[in-house]
Amino acid sequence: MEKFVKVVETNEEVKVNNNSYIPDDFSFSILSKLPLKSLKRFGCVSKSWSLLFENSHFMNMLRNHFLSNNHRSNYGVTLLLLYDSDLPVHYTLYLLSDDRFENRVKLDLPPPIQEVVSTLYILSSTSINGILCLGNLGSRGMVSIFRAVLWNPATAEYMFIPPSPDEDVPPYREPLCKFDGFGYDHVRDDYKLIRYIIFFDLTDDDEDVPWEDRSYDPLLEIYSLRNNSWRILDIDMRDIAHCAYDQPQDGAAVYMDGVCHWWANNDLFNLTGILVSYDFSNEVLFTTPMLLDMVESCDFIVNRRLVVLNESIALISNYSKPTTFHISILGELGVKESWIKLFIVGPVPSIKCPIGFGKKGICFKQNNDELVWIDINTQIIDEIGVRAEGYSFPMGIYKESLLSIGGINN
Repeated sequence: MEKFVKVVETNEEVKVNNNSYIPDDFSFSILSKLPLKSLKRFGCVSKSWSLLFENSHFMNMLRNHFLSNNHRSNYGVTLLLLYDSDLPVHYTLYLLSDDRFENRVKLDLPPPIQEVVSTLYILSSTSINGILCLGNLGSRGMVSIFRAVLWNPATAEYMFIPPSPDEDVPPYREPLCKFDGFGYDHVRDDYKLIRYIIFFDLTDDDEDVPWEDRSYDPLLEIYSLRNNSWRILDIDMRDIAHCAYDQPQDGAAVYMDGVCHWWANNDLFNLTGILVSYDFSNEVLFTTPMLLDMVESCDFIVNRRLVVLNESIALISNYSKPTTFHISILGELGVKESWIKLFIVGPVPSIKCPIGFGKKGICFKQNNDELVWIDINTQIIDEIGVRAEGYSFPMGIYKESLLSIGGINN
């Protein structure tokens, strides 16, 4: 016997609870766990969501989640490159580990650069698959020269990167490296080094080179370990050509997920600027603008420091005299509006400048040259017990690996 389902229709309306209000604590808890990129986009949902970043309660939740979502396994240990200013100049590289950085291991630099007396620094402030790229800025007469060496401290293997053919410049011009970076191309399984070079007039009118044959055009060139050669990149550089960059030895570049980043100043006082980024796999150069967002007006010049904070690109900004530091996080590359000022550290007395970021917090140099860590959440200061003289003291992250440098060509 066939069964039928009888549908009973009634004129009685079904009562629906129209109260769609969601408590702020509940919605804030969910929203604070979203990526910054998504948060910015969700601002169009409602007026209250568009004002999230002005809500102190929500911002506290967002900060706490950002810091708790700390993938410490990705950090490794902290690298610190120091030098003794007494002549002859001597560089020392330390590994700082454990929570209080009491465990310090001194690394012996590769033999060819153990006695380097010119500027030495860590490209991109990190190791990639256990491999570091150390840069050396020197001079040959009046001409600046650049040398780089790939080095795996775990295996003691090292390899000099050959000079670029463009370094053998005509006698009428002097090359100057404005920025450089070390990265990994995961598509081609290749380690690469990129650098931006400009040229200056070096000669007088007696130089036997016709003016029409002289070239001072800047170059963006890249080195491939797999090919063991340099080549010039055919990329539009109009957006970066007139910018000012911090010196490479000041740890101005950072690397993350196949992309290298540099901070560029757009004006004399560093009030505006752009983040310059290069994707090693896609060979694309792009920029992310940023406008000054600081309330103090004690000084006109702004200092900037680029770091990687919890797997995000972060910019530390401060005026020259005050000791308050603003930390902005980038939510999405190429999108100016995705910058979010997430932390304010300070005022902290006797602090001169930030150096870098490790798993414990941000490292600062004090006026007495002592280095300290500041926890950006609690703002507790811990002394490291290390002095850093001068202005060049690169800091980075190192993860040990037994991979061979030369194995990529086999």
